[in-house]
Amino acid sequence: GKAGSVDKAENIFKSITHHNIIIHSSMINAYGLNGMGYEAVELYKRIPNDERDEISHICVLNACSHSGLLDEAHNIFNRIHTKTEKIITTMVDCLSRLFLFDEAQSLIDNYEKMNPPSIIMYMAMLSGARNHRNRQLAEKIYDRMKSVFPGEKQSLLSGAILLSNIYSSFGEYELAMDIRSKQKNELGINIKVGVTWTMANGELVEFKAHDMSHPRSSEIYAELDRLALLLLKHGHTFDSSWITRKLDTYESIQSVLCGHSEKLAIAFNLIQRPIPSIIQITKNLRICGDY
Repeated sequence: GKAGSVDKAENIFKSITHHNIIIHSSMINAYGLNGMGYEAVELYKRIPNDERDEISHICVLNACSHSGLLDEAHNIFNRIHTKTEKIITTMVDCLSRLFLFDEAQSLIDNYEKMNPPSIIMYMAMLSGARNHRNRQLAEKIYDRMKSVFPGEKQSLLSGAILLSNIYSSFGEYELAMDIRSKQKNELGINIKVGVTWTMANGELVEFKAHDMSHPRSSEIYAELDRLALLLLKHGHTFDSSWITRKLDTYESIQSVLCGHSEKLAIAFNLIQRPIPSIIQITKNLRICGDY
């Protein structure tokens, strides 16, 4: 499932005579990771109520989250008798992805009446605020995170990056750079570099943004130019809100966005002969929103 081979996962699942909760949850998770939310929900419903556990609840709610199945998520969440921190966090993530921030905040508030705050819940909301370009909410969440979780350095740095990306989306690049640099220096940790891996015709390669290290780089960038022109021909507009820094004089919105590591990996596959029937990429961070 994590490798994108849902058909193979299904074949293995069907070949197993006796399904336990671990096997069911693994298949539900595979569906969820590949945008097959309805299939995940249907499989979840086949599990007897008394056999469902925290993991199965989380997997199906996560599947609903990634597929935008709000009604299904509500129905499942409301029927869960024991709502653990992880289950509530998954529901907060689902609501935040759909920009239902008031409802997400209400869940957090109710949870905190009886439990210590969870930084993961706030990160889920902050991520949703970034995608929604909700600057005021993002600032409020990040201030709360700094106040309540001063020792969570890695999460605070990740939060600073999300907040700086919002500033960048409004063209405030200096403010974005300031918050990145300030938090990096205060927290004493480095920002993780995004890397994408792919395998084509037996060759495993990795790419960073605007990578020129591969011997076939000229072909890769030529393929990206071809794809960009094709997209423009069909009405696509490159979204400048995903650019996180001020452009140099020789750069364009198109050239910066087309240089992201995910796109380099895809172009690398497309210049192979024969072109692979399946293109699979893996990234150490989340896929960029312009993908």
